[in-house]
Amino acid sequence: MSIESLKKRFYLFYTHIIRFIRGEHTGDALRNVSISILPSLGIYVLGTPANVAIGIGVGSLLTTLTDPPGNRKDKFSSALVCIPTFFVSSLLTAFLFPFHWPLVILLSSAGFICTFYGVFGPRYAAIGNMTLILMSFVIGMAPQHPLSVSLQITAGASIYYFFSLLQVHIHPYRSLKHAMANGFHGLSEFLLIRSESYDPDIPLDLTYSRVGKIYGQISEQQEQIRSLLFREEKIISQRWHKSNYWLSQVYGLIDLHELIIALDHDYDAIRKNLIDTGSLPLIRRSITLLALEIDSFSQPNKRFRYAEQLYDNHVKICMLLSDLKKIQEQQTAPADGILASIIHNIEAIIEVLKRIQIAFFQNQEIKNKIDANEYQQFISRPLRNLSDIKSRLHLHNPLFRFALRMAVLFGTGALIGISFLDFKYTYWILLTIAIVARPAFSMTKTRNIERILGTFSGIAVGILCLVSIDFLPALLLIAATGLFGFFLFNRSNYMVSVIFITLGIVIALNLFEGNINIILGSRIIFTLVGALLAIAGYFLIPVRQSTSMVHLAKEVALYNHHYFQIINKRLSDDLQSSFDIRLARKKAQTAMALFSEAINQMKKEPEHKWVDWSHIHHFQALSYRINSHLVGLSISLGREANHEIQQGIHGRIDALKPLLTDLDQLAENINFTKT
Repeated sequence: MSIESLKKRFYLFYTHIIRFIRGEHTGDALRNVSISILPSLGIYVLGTPANVAIGIGVGSLLTTLTDPPGNRKDKFSSALVCIPTFFVSSLLTAFLFPFHWPLVILLSSAGFICTFYGVFGPRYAAIGNMTLILMSFVIGMAPQHPLSVSLQITAGASIYYFFSLLQVHIHPYRSLKHAMANGFHGLSEFLLIRSESYDPDIPLDLTYSRVGKIYGQISEQQEQIRSLLFREEKIISQRWHKSNYWLSQVYGLIDLHELIIALDHDYDAIRKNLIDTGSLPLIRRSITLLALEIDSFSQPNKRFRYAEQLYDNHVKICMLLSDLKKIQEQQTAPADGILASIIHNIEAIIEVLKRIQIAFFQNQEIKNKIDANEYQQFISRPLRNLSDIKSRLHLHNPLFRFALRMAVLFGTGALIGISFLDFKYTYWILLTIAIVARPAFSMTKTRNIERILGTFSGIAVGILCLVSIDFLPALLLIAATGLFGFFLFNRSNYMVSVIFITLGIVIALNLFEGNINIILGSRIIFTLVGALLAIAGYFLIPVRQSTSMVHLAKEVALYNHHYFQIINKRLSDDLQSSFDIRLARKKAQTAMALFSEAINQMKKEPEHKWVDWSHIHHFQALSYRINSHLVGLSISLGREANHEIQQGIHGRIDALKPLLTDLDQLAENINFTKT
């Protein structure tokens, strides 16, 4: 390996580390550790009994995980739901702790109710899940005074949300800033994967598989950005001098996504027609340079610092485009038309990048924007009224089935706990169930493996620290570092976060209780019991991906057909508003992202071996192809076009009709019978 190659690898690793450190989760981890430790420590130093300080600390610690990134309304809503929920659940658990059978009934009921919180969205699902974990912790505290314990937990939750709301009041657009950075970085990675489709040495099945895996991630990032921005009335009403700054970037990000999707046509035909022209390597190089340009917007400070390097990239792209145009002039149909389309899309991406660059410096007016009262329709809302909740109370609903499973698992875990009263740490069974049990088999299996490996690794590191270090402040610092590492990696790498939290627990419990052998034995045994119960629960009350995939496939076909109809109507009516076409595109691409994610989950389920994947992959590839053509058409509609171009658009529309018919038929015939 050359020195230059080593430098590039080191630089890539370095940029990943810097990006991770500067991410939102790092600041959140520092905040969470500080709020979990410092208030409780201060209260203890002032003379409050240790058990009271611990109760408040537990309340603050668990509350931190109910507060994912969001805006002011999100965090205020979380506080209004979380604090009363923690008070009631901790009070009931502490009150019923001495009464075994009522406690079992309470835990089983909580397993269903708290899991069904997810019907209101991911933020409330996190509150429900942490409520189950809180009830497990309360059992572990063996409370003597129910009201006192409940008030301590509630005080800890209130302290945390006080600082969280204070932070979001001071920096109201912090989450939006990080979401935008992640959005640009995600599109850069997406474009790099797209470039592989122009490499004849890489099988198309592999590239489509990679595209499918990242497609859902990109869609989720854009959904988060829309949710954060389009609910900020101050921005969308443009009553603020920086409104155009944010809106310009979001429009630019969405337009980039649209143009990148439009690069996806019939790659098999592209390879066959362009392989002998010498254009494919030039296209890949151009796309790679564009990806670097897009990634620079995820780090604005870096963009200004390395302006000269980015200018060089732009010059190289222009030179590559010039070479591609020379090659195009020498070609005949269909290679000529394919190259013209690719060159035009690359030039359009460059134009959008220029527009975003200007937005960093100027408060420019946005062209072709939608009205302020139309933004709300781009936000996905889990529920709209009470009837939506009632409509989901049935066994065919995945969340309802998962809630039933959690009710059974929590009841079973509680029964095991009261059957082994001589063991102090049986509540770790409930903790493990709440942490690792997930609706899909693959997610539950992955969480189980990560938790078991993380637990054993954390115990090993913890024992090593206890054996080799006798200095109490050093051990306390290591325990605090374990807590920080848990928060730092909790979203990005669960197994690493388990290693850190296990390290912190082993050291902390040994310092306060001293019974390290019992702690280690219980941690291992009851973690394994909880993990086995979580796996068994899936087979008892499964949530099959196959059930939702049939429905999702029909939605993919439906929304792409609706997108086609909107484009056709826009062409014939010459409508000026971009609202309908943007909304139709969003719905079609969201449906495709959900379908791709369902495929990824389905492939990890036990029954994946009996599925006819060729039919499903054909449907997925056709949906990508149709959607990319539709996006290309929607882009063409926004350009000033002569009669010849208009005729070309009508020809492309006519060519799409049989493809849409094929997509509808494939969606109707998708099944999961044995091959």
